[in-house]
Amino acid sequence: MIKNYLLLVLIFLLAKLTNAQDIIVKTSGDEVKAKITEITLKDVVYKHPDSLQNLPATIPLKEVFMIKYANGTKEVLTRLESQPNTFAGLTPEELYARGQSDARLLYTGRGPLWGAAASSFLGGLLAIPVSVAIGAVPPQIKPTEVSDINLLQNQHYTKGYKKQAHKKKIGKVAAGTGIGIGTIVVLVSLIMSGVQ
Repeated sequence: MIKNYLLLVLIFLLAKLTNAQDIIVKTSGDEVKAKITEITLKDVVYKHPDSLQNLPATIPLKEVFMIKYANGTKEVLTRLESQPNTFAGLTPEELYARGQSDARLLYTGRGPLWGAAASSFLGGLLAIPVSVAIGAVPPQIKPTEVSDINLLQNQHYTKGYKKQAHKKKIGKVAAGTGIGIGTIVVLVSLIMSGVQ
């Protein structure tokens, strides 16, 4: 009985993952079904799920109000509009510290977390090298994960941000690996208890 239940849950989750798509909500209120590939300083780059060519398309960032991701999270992009230069007069050390602070507060690292969890779940302990590889790659700075996009023009800010975000990414990968291996342990325990 438990085996059938677990199989049903796994089939449901796989079906949910294959049908998952993002939704771009424009400032006009229109919604666009998409798979977001990148958010740049000026555009949201996406692929339309029904397109046969699978070519990337773009929407100017100023026309996007919010993105609803397939995993249920939402990201409001209106705060990305350029603001006056608020970092003039800051020392390089202060800009570096501001970058670290922004990374601690705004860098999410959801991709590395769930990537490591999925690889660990599917590969068990053999997937640890994959998790190490995921953690070794420095994270990209997304314009949606900074307090002011003008700060991205400053090398001291970006250096501090990247260093702190990479530390946070490694922590997310470790947590994802733990989630994947923990899920395997729980499933095996449930199956073994059902067999006995």
